[in-house]
Amino acid sequence: MTEPHIPTERELDALLHEQPRFDLEAVKRRTLSRIGATAERPVKRRIPLRGFLVAAVICALSISAVAAADYATDGQITRALGIRKPQMEAVSEPSPAPEKAPPPVLEPEPPVPPMEPQPVQEPPELDEQIAGALQIDSSQAQRLRPAVQKIEQTAEDQGVRMTVLQTLGDPTCLYIKLRFDFPEAVPYKEFLEFDDLYISLGDANSYGWQETILEQDERSVTYLLSARLYGEKSLNGQTITVTAQNYGHPHQYTADEVVQLAGEAGKPYTSILYPDGTLDWEVAEEDLAALPPEAAPLITYSQGFTISRREDGSKVVSYDGEHGDQMMEVYLVPDFDAVVAGKWEQSWTLSYQDLSLYWNGETELFDPRLTLTELRLSPLSWSADFTATENVPEGETLNFDLIPKDWDVQLRRRDGSLTSQTLHCNGGSGSSPVPNEAGFLVTDITAGTVFDQPIDLSDVTAVIIEGKQFPVS
Repeated sequence: MTEPHIPTERELDALLHEQPRFDLEAVKRRTLSRIGATAERPVKRRIPLRGFLVAAVICALSISAVAAADYATDGQITRALGIRKPQMEAVSEPSPAPEKAPPPVLEPEPPVPPMEPQPVQEPPELDEQIAGALQIDSSQAQRLRPAVQKIEQTAEDQGVRMTVLQTLGDPTCLYIKLRFDFPEAVPYKEFLEFDDLYISLGDANSYGWQETILEQDERSVTYLLSARLYGEKSLNGQTITVTAQNYGHPHQYTADEVVQLAGEAGKPYTSILYPDGTLDWEVAEEDLAALPPEAAPLITYSQGFTISRREDGSKVVSYDGEHGDQMMEVYLVPDFDAVVAGKWEQSWTLSYQDLSLYWNGETELFDPRLTLTELRLSPLSWSADFTATENVPEGETLNFDLIPKDWDVQLRRRDGSLTSQTLHCNGGSGSSPVPNEAGFLVTDITAGTVFDQPIDLSDVTAVIIEGKQFPVS
């Protein structure tokens, strides 16, 4: 076995010229590039000769030997050569993934209370006194409830309270119940009444009314007012005002409270009767201008006399002089004795369901000159609209007699059965005639009336007139 030979220092020096030149910086850069580190800027250093020799020997050895020697010397070789060992990343077991934070516990929202269904407003019951006055039985009264409007509005004056209770209506017919309550007993007389009890209907131009006493005693009086609209489409939605003035009775005149005014042919004149009973026989325009405005509509008499009453109670009587010799009785004192003097007024908007059945179209009915355009039938009233065409001289009115006074009709029920019904035509209204392209006069006519007793239309599907069927809905 050959003894290992350790070269002497002189032998090593002799080998110095035979070894390739060692470039320390190149080795460093190559090493760093392999380990992925960035090469530092070269630094000039003085390297001892002994270091070159050691490096040459290391280069001659295998990489594994160098690594082993470096390990055995705890890294002294690489430190001596200035080679930086790449720091080994600590290999450790992967840290457990952080536990997911439990989802936040959300406080449950308080349950939303279920929406309580809004109670359906039931229409009011029909007043028993109205039902009795119109002869309405209980089943019909239930069917009419949607056409009832509850009012319950009051007005008070002189301690007397007026209460508007309820209405029953359709497009052209209205019933109003109202009651007056007195603070103390009023001496009861059958003829006690209001000097004025009237209705004003918004923008309506043509309507009428009347009153009926439902109940009366010393402490109260209850009225049923009935109003009818002529030639217009609907009461519903109108603002209505009920006014009452002065509760008492008509004055019973004595002979000395009556004056007779004479009218002569061709001699018009005007007189004023003042509230104190004095009389001016003939007055001029300036005397009339000094009076307050009129408080009531003008009253025209067929004999040529007119009377208007003023707000101060005076009366203006005029004669036109065109009716020959005439006589007129006038009264020097008020014609009404008030037991309770006052004024009561209440307004409201009419609002109720229209229970009418309608047919719309165009068809000749009763006469070639009449075209029916609309038929309306409600439990309270009925109406029919016509277009009338007639060859009459301009300025003359069309003949309303073309429309029968009584219509014998049949109502077809849902089960196919027929019920006879008479529609009484108690009047009508029409527009002013205008000429059409053919030269004929054309006007719109509305006919109809209020039933004396409401009729049952709960299952009517058609109206048959003159053999023609008019489906209604």
